[in-house]
Amino acid sequence: MTDKPTKSGTPRGKGVHEGDAAFEGPSRTTLKVRKIGNSLGVVLPKDVLEKLGAQEGDTIDYTVSKPGTLEISVSDADVDELMALAEEIMEENRTVLRALAK
Repeated sequence: MTDKPTKSGTPRGKGVHEGDAAFEGPSRTTLKVRKIGNSLGVVLPKDVLEKLGAQEGDTIDYTVSKPGTLEISVSDADVDELMALAEEIMEENRTVLRALAK
C-alpha cells in the first residue's frame, strides 16, 4: 500500500495520529452493535473511515489495549506482505533456524 492520499487527503494506511497537523484530538463516536447475517457487527460511518484513511476493500487491524478498549487502524499491505514472506521463509527453514538459535 502506498502513502497516496485518499479523497479526504489522508494517506492510505496511515490514518491520522496524535502529533499530525490534521489530528483534532480525541473524539468519541457511539456505534450500535447490530445483527449482520449470523454475526454481530458495527458499521463505521463515513467520517470515521475518513479519519482512519480507510477505503472499501482495505483490511482493518485491531488491538485490545485494555479490557473493553479497542484501537483500530488500517492495515499496511506492504508490511502484511513482508510478514507473510518472512513467515513462509521461517517455515521453510525451520531446521536451520533452530540450529542457529542454539
